[in-house]
Amino acid sequence: MKRIVCVLLIALICVGFAACSKKQSESGATADSVSFAEAPAEATQASDASSSAAGSNTSTKYFKTVKEYLETPQVKAEIDASVEKNTTDTMSMSVYAEGDDMLVYDYAFKQTYGENEVPALKASLDDSLEKNASTFQDVVTSLNNYISVENPKVKVIYRNGDESVITERTYE
Repeated sequence: MKRIVCVLLIALICVGFAACSKKQSESGATADSVSFAEAPAEATQASDASSSAAGSNTSTKYFKTVKEYLETPQVKAEIDASVEKNTTDTMSMSVYAEGDDMLVYDYAFKQTYGENEVPALKASLDDSLEKNASTFQDVVTSLNNYISVENPKVKVIYRNGDESVITERTYE
C-alpha cells in the first residue's frame, strides 16, 4: 500500500509542476503534493488473513472501486486537507472518482484566459503531461494492484476560469 501512496504523491507533484506554466509562474502560484492514506487497518488485516488461509501469493485488492477507495474516511480526510492546501489565488484543485474505474485530478484556473492565450497555455500543459506520462502510468498500475476494477484509469483535467476544458489526458 505504501507504493500506491508514493506513486500517487509523485503523480500529483508532477501535475503540480505542469500547473506551474508560464502564466502561473507570473502570478507566483505553486502546487503542493497531496498524500493518500494507506488501506484501513481492518481491510489490510482481513486481506492478510484471507490470503494466508488460501496460501496465495497474488496481490491483495483492498477496494472494489476507485470511488470506494476515495470515500474511505482516512483517505477522504487527507484529500480534503490536501485540496485545501493546494488551492491558491490562481488555481483550485479537486480529486474525485468518475465512475468506478477512474481517478480524476481536476485543476481549475480562477482566471479566465482569453482565446489568444489558451493555445500557448494548452501547449505548455500538454507538454508537461506528456513528459510525466510514465508517472501517471505508474499510478494506473498501482490502482490496478489495489482496486478490484478492470482497467482503472487516471484522468488529469485543466479548466479555464469559465470552466471550459483547456486540456485533459486519460492514462490507461
